This record gives sequence, C-alpha cells and structure tokens, in this order.
Amino acid sequence: MAGAHISDSENLKRHRLLRQIRRLGQARRLECSRSLRISNARVCDLIQQMLDQKLLIEDGDGSERRGRKGSPVRLNPNYGHLVGFDVEAKRLRLVATNFSGDTVWETHQKLIPPADRRKLIDVILSFIDKGLREIRGRFRRVLGIGLAANGIIDVRRGVILHYDLVPAARDIPLRDLVAGQTNLPCCMDNNIRVLTLAEWMRGAAQHLHTFVCLAVRSGVGAGIVMDGKLYVGSHGFAAEPGYTPVTFGQDARQWKHLHNVVSEIALGVDVEAADFKLSVGKARRAGELLGAYLATIAALLDPQAIVLAGGLVRPDGPLWDPMVRVFRQTVVPELADRVQILPARLGPYAAAIGAAHRCFEMLYPVEVTGA
Repeated sequence: MAGAHISDSENLKRHRLLRQIRRLGQARRLECSRSLRISNARVCDLIQQMLDQKLLIEDGDGSERRGRKGSPVRLNPNYGHLVGFDVEAKRLRLVATNFSGDTVWETHQKLIPPADRRKLIDVILSFIDKGLREIRGRFRRVLGIGLAANGIIDVRRGVILHYDLVPAARDIPLRDLVAGQTNLPCCMDNNIRVLTLAEWMRGAAQHLHTFVCLAVRSGVGAGIVMDGKLYVGSHGFAAEPGYTPVTFGQDARQWKHLHNVVSEIALGVDVEAADFKLSVGKARRAGELLGAYLATIAALLDPQAIVLAGGLVRPDGPLWDPMVRVFRQTVVPELADRVQILPARLGPYAAAIGAAHRCFEMLYPVEVTGA
C-alpha cells in the first residue's frame, strides 16, 4: 500500500504498526516501539509518514508540538471502508466497517439453500451485489471484501469444498467469483475462524493469548488461538468440531456428527425468531453434550478460556445451565475454576466483522507472501 520507494522490510514494519494501533484503538509511539521491538526513532518516522498519508490521525488539543509529548495516534476511520460477508446454512450477512474497524453498516437475509449449486451461487452473488451497491453509495472508498464461508474450505484457493448442512455448497470458487463480480481485492476464510478473530480484536477474548471460540449456529464450528496466533492446522482444516463423532448405541453406523445433534438445524429452531422455543428435554441433552465437549477441549488444550458464540449458547439461553453443569462435573478438576467459560460479545454479525478484519490483514500483511 506504500510507495515504491519504500522497501519490503519497511512496509512490513508499517503494517505491523497499523495492526497494532488498530487492535488497541489508539497508541503512543513509545508503546508501539516497546511492544513491536522496533526502535523508537524508526517508529516515529513511520508514524509520521502514515500521518502525512492520512492513514493515521493524531489526538491532542494542538497546544503541543506534534509527537514530542507522546500524543496518541489512531487509524483514520475515513481513509476507506472494508466489507465483510458471512454465509451460513440459514442466513447471509454483510457489513461495512470503517478503516478503524468500527461497523458502520449491516444487513442480512434469510437463506433457504436451493438444491442446485448454480442457484446457490446466484443467491449469494445477488445478495453481495445488492449490498455493495448501497455501501458504495454511502462511502467514498471501498478497499476490499473479506468472505467468511461455512463448511470445509480451501483457504489458499478460496473454494468451499463441501458442507454437510448445505449439499449444494460443493466445489464453489467463491473468492474468485466475488472478486470478479466486485472488482475488489478479496480474501476468504472459515467463518468461525474469522468470528474468533473478531472476538479477539474487539470482543470477549480481547486480552487473551490462548483460547478457543466455539460457535453453535446453523452448524457447529470453532477457532483456536494458541500463544497469540490463530491456529489453522497442518492442512488448514483445524477446529472443525461439527465433525466430531457422537456415539449412539453400539453400531458405529448409527453415530452422528456433533452438528447433526446440537446445531440450530439439528434442533429445528431459529434463535432469531420471535417465537423461538426448545423443549426442556432437547435443551438438556444438547447442553450436556456440549458441556462434555467443552471439558474435552479444556483437557486437550488447557486454554485460558472458551468463548461461546451463537444464540443457542447465550447465558440466558436454554443450553447454558446444563452445559456449564456438565462441564464442571466432567472437566479435569484442576481446570474447573481456571478455564473460564465466556459468552461472546459481538452478536450475530461477528463472523462478517471478522471477515472485514481478515481483509485488512490481507491488505496490510506482516509477512512476505510473494517469491
């Protein structure tokens, strides 16, 4: 994003600064220097460049010389806007965020997945096209679009490989289709992985370094942050709890996947509907299964916390009490009071917001990506 006269090394330092300031909301030069281990003089020079380019703005009352007394800087919210899209089995969502990461526009649409692959693609592209027309009419400069996709996806190629809950979602090159239609830089990632990123940036996990975010929505997904890094696995398919086997009887052919037992689709509910109801027996069974799964996560990873997202697992929802009860009963005793169970904070648009965050990371990478 910088001029050609700036080296790759300097660009990466600029990008690290931008990400740090965006995450904190605002920051002082010395604070950035210490946390990023870049010399204070270098930080001051890079920040001055970005102030001149309007990427950053400086807070202060104007009574002091710029930067001399540590005036905090923050991203210029009006530099440009980022779009985030989220597709799940029952809904489509679209958001626009400003350059600082604040959500400034949002919309959604119920999805009744068609049986035909081509029709599913048309529904998705039509929804994005309609929303983007409104976004471009409101905001001067759209910088890019991030896609949060469901199911098993190939992040490198930007392809939805398959999704059990939507049979038509198979071998869909969504990233290239959206990039071709919108003429915008475009990236794609797993929807719960970017939901995890959003909760880490601005939500319940903001001050954590090792945690798991488990989302129970149309399906069941998760994201893992280990030692301050989002974990994707050796092949890019880490954290797919929806495919965890749940045993029913002695015959393995009767076993089901977790998302076929505890998701909104499995339970036959729409948590966003005004008349949302779930029987006590179903809620108890689903909550107990999830509680046991949380205990497994805690024993396997020993995270600081497990963040729970989705309308079914709100603290005031029908699954929360049996879920927490079974977690406390079955978890390793030494972890019972150490692994926190936290409700997510960002609500139903979190994955779309996370997709916009991912787009920012694509535009401002901190590692050399080319040969």
